[in-house]
Amino acid sequence: MKFLWALLGLLYALLNIYVGYIFVTAAMGHGLSQKGLLLQAPPFLGGIALAVLALPLIWNCARLVVVPPRVS
Repeated sequence: MKFLWALLGLLYALLNIYVGYIFVTAAMGHGLSQKGLLLQAPPFLGGIALAVLALPLIWNCARLVVVPPRVS
């Protein structure tokens, strides 16, 4: 069961990274680059934040799979 949770968490983290990539590419695209920094900054910073915040989730999923359960 823990492998299923790890797989779902990893899928969620990878989708967050992908959406972050889409935000960054949209911010750097032709449409927003012509409109100025105030409209370009939020998607760019939001995309970076999504990718950075997904890293601990990837770490926890890897730990869930690799570390054996504690025996009391």
